[in-house]
Amino acid sequence: MFTCDWARALTQYDCRSLTAIDGQPCLEIGTPFSLPDGSAINLYLKPEAQFVRISDNADTLFQLGGMGIDVWNGHTRAALTSLLSKHRTQVAQNGELFLLAPASQSAQGFAHAIAAILAICSWASDKLDEPQADFDLVAEIEPFIIARDPSAPFKRHFRVKGVSRADHVFDFRHGHDIIDVIPPHAGATGAAMRKAGDVQNGPFSEVFQPLFIVDDRKEHDRAFNEIEILGSITRAMPLTRLLGPLLH
Repeated sequence: MFTCDWARALTQYDCRSLTAIDGQPCLEIGTPFSLPDGSAINLYLKPEAQFVRISDNADTLFQLGGMGIDVWNGHTRAALTSLLSKHRTQVAQNGELFLLAPASQSAQGFAHAIAAILAICSWASDKLDEPQADFDLVAEIEPFIIARDPSAPFKRHFRVKGVSRADHVFDFRHGHDIIDVIPPHAGATGAAMRKAGDVQNGPFSEVFQPLFIVDDRKEHDRAFNEIEILGSITRAMPLTRLLGPLLH
């Protein structure tokens, strides 16, 4: 089970098979994200009893220390611990950021670990008084899309034809869902409604169903207004619902 083929099905990212210091198999997963200094964010998956340990190998705090942030004082560690706990992630004494996920929920655990490190990146940018990294919203939530059902067919930038014979590109195909992630703005909602109407009456309407995920993290009320409008003709949901399921 613990192979790169298994990991790619869970993450859709590049994988390299390694051997840990204790001789256990370990998988290094490259992600499209980076720390404020440009360092690549990699995660490491290792079996641990009935769990999978998802770890940054202590790289994140080591790099932040090199940027001048005192990550070892008590006040900072308490702030980091509180921030990480919101994403089901812990910090070890040696600075390792890690999450233990049941093997059956490895994809969900991986998604939460990514979210935790991106939250640390935003926190570090504030500490350094630097502009926050503008993470690609679609890339940011991709692991959570996959975690809904890692066995479902998945494709980025999926094309489907509408009744007008026009091709429409969706951010993802996941199973029978064709998914776009949009901001809570009237213009995005209008474009989504036109797209949904064309596809839902097109030649593939019985195969693929549009789903629009609206980012409600900063503009909650506005997002729900847009979701209600979208819901009159198609399926829509808030992003926080996707991000929220707990690991058991």
